[in-house]
Amino acid sequence: MFDPNVFADRLSEQMLLKGYDAQTLANILSVTPATIYNLKKCRYKQPATDVFFKILEHFEVSADYMLGFVEFPPDNVIYHTPLRTYGAKIRTLLKERNLKQKDIIEDMKISSNLLYKWLSTNALPTVETLIRLSNYFDISVDALTERIQ
Repeated sequence: MFDPNVFADRLSEQMLLKGYDAQTLANILSVTPATIYNLKKCRYKQPATDVFFKILEHFEVSADYMLGFVEFPPDNVIYHTPLRTYGAKIRTLLKERNLKQKDIIEDMKISSNLLYKWLSTNALPTVETLIRLSNYFDISVDALTERIQ
């Protein structure tokens, strides 16, 4: 489950390491300073998926670290630009685990329409849903998004 406090702490830590204030990071990420401020003050239930990826890419850090699933960022890991087409990865995972689309729909209690949107890349999963999907497939968020190979 997404914990906004952990994310806020990790974001603040990364900003401190780089010497950024909210305005500087906002300019770099092409978001409003209010977005950064609200993330740091836990005013959002979760970050928008595109903002989440921008933060990960800019700071070159693990999604699992920023989400608090690991205590320290892994050393000597090369992160790739996240896969923007989750559909192919979800299809591969379903096939590898001999699951049907019906299984994920029932197990995760999602609509077939939503799964279709992910598979056809017409919608990005939310950060919370990325966490649920990674738990469902028993892989890291970084592996799910193919940030690591």
